[in-house]
Amino acid sequence: MAQSPSSHAAFRKVFDENHDAVHMFCLRRLNVEDANEATADVFLVAWRRVDQIPSDSEALPWLYGVARNVVRNQHRSRNRGARLVARLGSVREAPPEQPEPQIIRRQEEAEVHEALGRLRAQDQELLRLKAWEGLSNDQIGKLLGMSHRAVEGRYARALNKLSKILSTERQVRTSPRLAQEGGEQ
Repeated sequence: MAQSPSSHAAFRKVFDENHDAVHMFCLRRLNVEDANEATADVFLVAWRRVDQIPSDSEALPWLYGVARNVVRNQHRSRNRGARLVARLGSVREAPPEQPEPQIIRRQEEAEVHEALGRLRAQDQELLRLKAWEGLSNDQIGKLLGMSHRAVEGRYARALNKLSKILSTERQVRTSPRLAQEGGEQ
């Protein structure tokens, strides 16, 4: 597919301005190798659909939408592969992937990730889009097909749930009696 010089320049601008943000989006959801591949796939879609990319501030949310689909496809592909390996039976399941050294977080960040994992998938995604990707309620609404007010309400409820989980976990860890009872069982 031949593209005009203006299309090439438009893609280059989108790529230069958004590559790092899209790559970080993928890194927060995949291991390094898969995140690199996913980022490349996102920009392949962008290259093919350069004339459909919204301008300026709406380009990044559009790219996040593409990235969400790419990440979901990678997860589905990995799950299909794991099921195939399990069915074959002759191959043991691979050990769980170890975190890449550059991604290992401080203890507080690990607690947040663990607590986030206890939320519903929709709440997790909403919190990630708002807090990690820095999208506005309007941008999140467009991406997830919800109104601005629905995003506000869901975000507040998800944040409240996350806060309660973190608070409960910290109380359990800091209470000497609870920690001692847990150790005696």
